[in-house]
Amino acid sequence: MSKRVTFYIFNTFIVISIIFISHFTILYFNSSNTLLITIFIVILYTILYHILIKTLIDDIFEINNKLKYKIEKSMHELNTPVATIAINREILQSKLDNPQDIKRLYRIEKSCEHLLRLYEDMEYYIKKEIDNIEVVEFDLKELLEKSLDRFEDIRDDIDILLDVKSILIKSDKNGFEDMITNLISNSIKHNNFISTIKISLVGDRLSIEDDGEGISTKDLYRIFDKYFQSDNSKGFGIGLHIVKEFCDRDRLDIKISSSESGTIFYINIKNIRV
Repeated sequence: MSKRVTFYIFNTFIVISIIFISHFTILYFNSSNTLLITIFIVILYTILYHILIKTLIDDIFEINNKLKYKIEKSMHELNTPVATIAINREILQSKLDNPQDIKRLYRIEKSCEHLLRLYEDMEYYIKKEIDNIEVVEFDLKELLEKSLDRFEDIRDDIDILLDVKSILIKSDKNGFEDMITNLISNSIKHNNFISTIKISLVGDRLSIEDDGEGISTKDLYRIFDKYFQSDNSKGFGIGLHIVKEFCDRDRLDIKISSSESGTIFYINIKNIRV
């Protein structure tokens, strides 16, 4: 539901409330011609309301639309130089044979991929804000394999094991991938003693398990709160909030189990399986 529709529904509710208030007020005072007086009051309220607020609301929506357009235009312009760098890197790669130069090109390639991922993330969040999220069918295993590629440079000696079969699910693909990457990133960044992350699917339950130091009992109750940070946190406290927000929106039940031997996130994907 768009923000504009939500706004008008809310205001319709106000008008209906005025109808009932006016109607029962008149009945209470035993006034004659109750229906006619109620209709007159409602019409008067409606006219005054639209006169006073229409210009203000139109200006707000116009500013909002201009801002969205400017952001989308800037994002499109950002994509062009990144694509140019990637194309020229491929041309240079075909002409170089020096191992050191090839290594430098590899770093450029990885940086371009990172910029493109940032572009995709920004594009997704813009679409989410303007209520234009696309729900599509996709293969769960393929998406998970793609998500794991993001952690090649930061996982160090951590083994990430994937035990998931190919199944189709229907959801907001970017949002689902964002949820998975936040869960994996949380395991990597907030554990000093982690060596293995295992992602598995049993029935409808997708689990992400690590063998890190675990989450304290007092923190478990607030782990999904926005900006919540534990004592040894290194982030901003929004990653797991994004995870919970997505799960609530897609009606996915998420649970967490943690002890000194590790943490497991369980996500029930029954509602989005095809």
